[in-house]
Amino acid sequence: MSTNEHDRILIVDDNPMFWEALVKWLRAAGHDVITAESGEQAFVMLRDWQHPIGWLYTRASLPGLIDGWILADEYHDAHSGRAVVVAAPQARSSRAGDIILGQPTPAAVMEVLRRQMNMHRSLPIAADANSRQQRRAA
Repeated sequence: MSTNEHDRILIVDDNPMFWEALVKWLRAAGHDVITAESGEQAFVMLRDWQHPIGWLYTRASLPGLIDGWILADEYHDAHSGRAVVVAAPQARSSRAGDIILGQPTPAAVMEVLRRQMNMHRSLPIAADANSRQQRRAA
């Protein structure tokens, strides 16, 4: 089970069948997962420093004024070295280093999140501490 509060995963998707399956699988694997169905809900969650978000999956197109690209930018303010997993109409590269998947399945998203978390765990702890210091200075 995930014991680090910075491993909390935020799932932002307006398709209940998709996010319910993804959440079920991630929780079964021991992850702390929260969800939002709109960009506005997710934006508030990303700004809640009392309950930090460690990882973000979002659909690029969301209902409301805040889309997945805005959420990715907000997420990077606190986690400059971590990739956001974004579901878009087509897979493509990202200048910010995000992982943009074309119409992924819940299983594909889960696998990418797991790989990203495992890669991050193998990095030196100083990189994460530097990210927290930058966030506090802002």
